Amino acid sequence: MLFTYKQIANLNETETFIYRYVMKHIKVVTNMSVRDLAECTHVSTATVVRFCQKLDCNGFVEFKTKLKLFNDGLTLPETDDEIDVLLEFFNYARSVDFKEKINKFVKYIKEAKSICFLGIGTSGTLGKYGARYFSNVGYYSQSIDDPYYPPPVDGNESSLLIALTESGETREVIDQLKMYQSQNTKIVVITNKPGSTIDQMADLGIYYYVKDIILPQTYNISSQVPVLYILERVTHELQNAKEKSLPLKFTSRNL
Repeated sequence: MLFTYKQIANLNETETFIYRYVMKHIKVVTNMSVRDLAECTHVSTATVVRFCQKLDCNGFVEFKTKLKLFNDGLTLPETDDEIDVLLEFFNYARSVDFKEKINKFVKYIKEAKSICFLGIGTSGTLGKYGARYFSNVGYYSQSIDDPYYPPPVDGNESSLLIALTESGETREVIDQLKMYQSQNTKIVVITNKPGSTIDQMADLGIYYYVKDIILPQTYNISSQVPVLYILERVTHELQNAKEKSLPLKFTSRNL
C-alpha cells in the first residue's frame, strides 16, 4: 500500500487535490520536477513539498522514488498486504470520526420514510445486499442498479438515497444524484474517494480508504469488505436501538 488511510485523511483540501492528480497521472508525475507538479496543480512548490512531507517523505525526490516503485510494482497484492489493508480499515472503524459518521447515518435512516440504494456493477450488487439487510430489521429498502431508472415523483426530504460508488466519479450515478437533489432527497454516499464529485453532492460521506486494484482490462477488484462491514454495522446499530426501545418483559428469568 503506497499511502495509509491516516496519511490521506490528514491532507487538507488543496493537498487532496494534489493527491488525486498524482494518482491519476502516476507515470507522468514520476518524470516531473517539483515545479512541474506545482504548475499542473496550480499551487506553489512549497505546497507540493508540504504535501510530500505529510506522506512521510523528506521531499519531492523521495516522494517520486516511492511513486515509481509503486508504479513499477502494480500487481495484485500479496495476501498479507490485503490483510494489512483491511486491518487498517478496521482500526479506522474504531475512531471517533467513523463512529460519528455511523451515528449520523443511523439517524438519517430512522428519519426516512423511504430508503433506496443506488449503485452500478459491483456496487449495484452490494446495494441489493444492503437493501435486503436493512429490510431484515424492519427498515424496508429498495435497490436500483439501472442508472436510467426514474426517481420517485413524490421524493422529498423524508426520502433517503444511499449511493455506493468506489470511484465517486461514475457519470451515470452523478446524473441520478442530480435528479434526487432536485427533490431535496437526503443523500448518503459510501465511497473509497473522499472529495470526489459524488462525495461533494452528498449530505454525508463515509469512506473506507482501501488501495485501488485495477486490472489491465480496467476491471476494479479492490476489496469491498469494508462496504459490507459498514452496511452490517449500521444494521446492527438499528437493531440495537430497536431492542433498547422495547418495554422490559418480566419473566421468571428477570425475577
